[in-house]
Order: sequence, then structure tokens, then C-alpha cells
Amino acid sequence: MIDFGYRALHATAENAKALIQAFYSSPARHSYFDSCSDGGREALMEAQRFPEDFDGILAGAPANFWTHMLAGAVEIIQSMYGKDPSAYIPSTKLPAIQTAALAACDAQDGVKDGIINDPLQCHFDPSVLLCKGKDSRDCLTAPQLSTLKKLYAGGQDSHGKQIFPGYMPGAEDGPSGWAPWITGTGPGKASGPVYAENYFRYMVFHDPAWNLLSANVDTAETMADEKTASILNSTDPDLSRFKGRGGKLILYHGWSDPAISPINTINYYKTVVAKMGQENSDSFVRLYMVPGMQHCFPGPGPNWFGQTGHPSAKGKAYGVFNALEEWLENGAAPGDIIATKYLDDDPAKGVQMTRPLCAYPQIAKYKGAGDTNDAANFVCRAP
Repeated sequence: MIDFGYRALHATAENAKALIQAFYSSPARHSYFDSCSDGGREALMEAQRFPEDFDGILAGAPANFWTHMLAGAVEIIQSMYGKDPSAYIPSTKLPAIQTAALAACDAQDGVKDGIINDPLQCHFDPSVLLCKGKDSRDCLTAPQLSTLKKLYAGGQDSHGKQIFPGYMPGAEDGPSGWAPWITGTGPGKASGPVYAENYFRYMVFHDPAWNLLSANVDTAETMADEKTASILNSTDPDLSRFKGRGGKLILYHGWSDPAISPINTINYYKTVVAKMGQENSDSFVRLYMVPGMQHCFPGPGPNWFGQTGHPSAKGKAYGVFNALEEWLENGAAPGDIIATKYLDDDPAKGVQMTRPLCAYPQIAKYKGAGDTNDAANFVCRAP
């Protein structure tokens, strides 16, 4: 069934082209693929395995290192409450964690706006949250502090080698933050543990009794790679066939993603550059990191930037999909892309702020004058 899944995607693309040819008596001029999360994994799978299917690909927050993403989750979940139940962080403490992270790093870019612009430059020490007296929702116990540090560090094997990178500080709270994905309403009651346990039970070990909390992490990682990596992962950095036929690829990822570490997408982009060279890569691939955006769309930062499927793409706003079209069809390489934050994420309520999204590794920097809610007062520069 797994094998059928990705082959069905390829077959769908072929069938769509055949239908267009039959209906219009001429082939489609261009074909595009646009999706996020698991769809981002599929987008990269298309570029890597079936480069003839699509000319332009927009891949958001790709879950492309599936085996390590879920093996790393096993180790993190064990650290959260499997080894010491008192290490579990309840969702009621997420506001205090976010407040402390923002206090440490929000103003680093010269603008205090509730967004950490470049989390890699944030050196937040969670130890400031350690309870000095009685436990409360405004502080962390020593075991909980250890858990928080683990969440930021990512999952590791028994030798201390990172299996999958961790989460970024700054947007832990909120309806689309850590609560639905990581902490849940109680131990094991979040999307992350459910995904990980069911994947290993039914796709790796074929054992409904497999226990996530007592499993050997090294074995889980090894078996996941052996049994499903060749089918599920889309981590191949060699995109020469896709580039060779003129394909263009744009990757994007929210810096505050609580489902898939944004560092994973940066890591994949870097492997492509290492494999194909910077100049060669620049001719067909771009990466945009989105400050304050959580998984695929929501979050406190400007998160509307013209992906198809988002309401911002219905008007005339120039966005990332437009940039992909211009690059593919007119040869205009993409530069800055303007992202918008609407009040309550509702375009009908008006614009809260705009910011430029910069091609990685550049970041948006405030010019030092003018309205900090206006993208015109920011410039993309090297970090």
C-alpha cells in the first residue's frame, strides 16, 4: 500500500496530462505542484524520482526525512514523560515559555514585535524559567526544564548523535503552537506521539503492542530506515535530472513550526548545494524561511504570501507561487517576497503588518527608520 501511494502520485500527474491533451488537442504548456507538510515531502519526491512530471514545484515544510523525524520523536517523547512522568510540560506552561523566549530574543533584530526574526541567532537560556519556590504555571521544575532543553535540541540516539533537529523558540503558545502537536491535553495526547506510535506499530514492526515509551530508540531508527526509508523518504540531494529539464523548485518553511523542525528543510537545502554546487543550485532552487509562521500557515508572523490554496492567492497579490511562475516561464529569478499578517488572519479585518521574505540565507533587517509594520522599511541582508 505504501509503494502504491507515491506511484499513484506519479500516475495522477501522467493521467492529468493525458486528459488535457485529449480535451484541448494540445499538451499543457507547464505543470506545477504545490503542497505543504506531507505534501511537501511528495513535492520533493516528484522532483527526485519523477522529474518529468512537473516543471515548477513549490514545497512547504516538507516531512521529507520521515523515518528520522518519527524516530527522533520517539526519543523526545521518552524524555518528556516516558522515563520520568514529572518531566511532562503541561500546555498551561507554554505562555510562560514563549514570554521568556521573546524577552530574550524578540528585540535582537531592532524591532520588538512578538516575532523572533532569526531563531538561529537566539541564545535563549531556558534555565531562567526554573522554579525558585513553589511550582506554578509561570515556571518549570527541574525535570520540565530538562524536557524543554530536549525539545529545542532535538532527538538523539544512544551515542548522542542527532536523529532529527529540534524546535525553535518564540511561538510555543497559541492554538497552532506546541499544544496540538507536542504537549497535548496530557501525556501522549498530542499529534506527535500518535503519529510516531502508529507508524512504528503498523508500518515498521507490524506489532500493535509495540510500546513507544519503552522502545529502544537506536533499534527504532535502524528498522525504520531499513524497512521504509527507500519508500517514504525524499532526501536525495541529486536534482540534476529535474534541473536538466528546466525545472524550478522553491522551498519554504515557518521558523516556528511545531510539527516539523524548520532546520530539517535548511539541512536538505544545504545537501542540495553541497551536491550540485552553489551557482548551479541558485539557477533552479530557492529557500524562504518565514519568521513567526507555524506549520504551513498559522502563527504570529506574516504568514500570507501567495501560495495557492491560501486566500491571499485569489487576488492580485504577488507571492511565492507568482515568483515560481515568473522564474519558470519568463526566466526572472525570484528575489524578496512580501508576506502579510492580517488581523486575526482574516483579510476582511485589514492588514496588521507586512514583511519581506528573503532568499536563504538572507534575513530581513529593519532599516532603522519608518513604520516597523511596513515591509518597505526592511531590507534583505546576510545574517
